[in-house]
Amino acid sequence: MGTDKKELVRGLKYELITLPLLLAAPILITMGFKAIKHNNNYLFLIFGIILAIAAVITGFLGIRIILNALFNRKQ
Repeated sequence: MGTDKKELVRGLKYELITLPLLLAAPILITMGFKAIKHNNNYLFLIFGIILAIAAVITGFLGIRIILNALFNRKQ
């Protein structure tokens, strides 16, 4: 029972993409709520929510790919 290294690297790339999204999304959401108070600008809030959703999706995809690589399960 070996590990598929190409799939493992692919999963780790997804997780590396997720990391900046996890850092940027809460910052943009906070900026968005402050921008709503000042001048009713919803742009930062919408963009932050989209980044948060993208972070969750890429995180789950990365974990799924890593687990499939570790346990040799092909779809």
